[in-house]
Amino acid sequence: MRSGLAFAFASVAFGACVSVPKQAGYDDVARMVSERTGHKTHWDQGAPEDAEVHRRVKELLAKELTEESAIQLALLNNRNLQATYEDLGIAQTDLVQAGLLRNPSLGFSIRFPEGSVGTVNTELSLVQDFLDLFMLPLRKRLAAEEFEHAKLRLADQVFRLVGEVRQQYYVIQAVQQLVELRRTVLEAAQTSAELAERQQRAGNIGDLEFETERGTYQQAKLDLARDELQLELQRERFTRLLGLWGSQTDWTVSARLADLPSSENALDHLESLAIARRLDLAAARQEAQVFAQALQVAKTSRFVGAVEVGVSRSVGPEAGIRVIGPTLRLELPLFDRRQGLIRRLEAQLNQSEKRLAALSIDARSEVRVARLALLSQREVVEHYRKVLLPIRERIVGLSQQRYNAMLLGVFQLLLAKQAEVEAYRQYIESVRDYWIARAELERVAGGSLRAAPNPLHSEVSP
Repeated sequence: MRSGLAFAFASVAFGACVSVPKQAGYDDVARMVSERTGHKTHWDQGAPEDAEVHRRVKELLAKELTEESAIQLALLNNRNLQATYEDLGIAQTDLVQAGLLRNPSLGFSIRFPEGSVGTVNTELSLVQDFLDLFMLPLRKRLAAEEFEHAKLRLADQVFRLVGEVRQQYYVIQAVQQLVELRRTVLEAAQTSAELAERQQRAGNIGDLEFETERGTYQQAKLDLARDELQLELQRERFTRLLGLWGSQTDWTVSARLADLPSSENALDHLESLAIARRLDLAAARQEAQVFAQALQVAKTSRFVGAVEVGVSRSVGPEAGIRVIGPTLRLELPLFDRRQGLIRRLEAQLNQSEKRLAALSIDARSEVRVARLALLSQREVVEHYRKVLLPIRERIVGLSQQRYNAMLLGVFQLLLAKQAEVEAYRQYIESVRDYWIARAELERVAGGSLRAAPNPLHSEVSP
């Protein structure tokens, strides 16, 4: 029985020595993100390498942000993401806790004689739940499955952040180009309005033409103010994604959207690719395994209650140690055989399997929709670039020639210019929508599909 006491105290000592590694599991998350995006992540925990990360953030902000550097900045600096990393620490502590034996129980009792005959008796006992030792491997296996599930969920959240940064980056570029276009239009409208005012004073144009030019100028001012406000609002959204504040908010991004790639990668295999590497699907599969393991644990222990094994020692004052020997206490599972828990876990397992099947079907459909949107948006951009914009430019050129020859009124020339500006605005938005559609296709396919694009120079300027 002395060995039983030693075992119990050893288990206590072992449990007291177990510590939780701060970054356990994080390397797996970082690897999954890197494989799908090519970017590195960092968990800020007050370690010496945090200073190097802060220096890297300053380097990125000192330059014009590209799409890739903006993503890297968000992965290093987004505060919500850093808070989410702590879920990994919580899951790791659950894993460590599952590997610990329950603490032994120490009991003490004292008995007094009821009458004048007899002596005071004391009893000391130390017991340990023996069944807990038997269930330890199953508990650890279940906790390990839950920990894997937590890692997959976290990696999926990081991957989604990458996609959101990409899309918001394209929106900012598009709004910047629209503001630039509006400023060009405003300058032209202001020049036309001033010219119209001089012509009216000279009697060369009537009130209708003058008021038309004046109205166009005032509308151009409002359009510019609206787009400038939209740019500031979009900058604030992007600033929040990057986790910036104070002087850090003076960042700049590449002024123009990138050219479309010369051709699209083969997209026929994306459905099977998405099923294989989407992290939300992997997390759903892992969730089903968690419930399967939990169900196994519940069924294994349904007919066995607590089994407490230990030693007991009774002491009397006149004779020293009276008795010493083993103790055994059994819980009889007469009423609670975990029926409710087992039924609940069975339902949860069935539910998770059906959700996984539904998510797999949805993932395939999302890939097809995103692929169709990408190819369709590419056709729209190409139609603007090759067909519609050249037509609008030629119409304005011909209208200007006729206006100079006094064969066309200023109102007709103004309409031609407005149509050209509107076509360029829609072209910029179509290029933006193409890149957003491409980012969405990467998200639903579970990984990057693209090479670094070339800058779009003056192609979208009227």
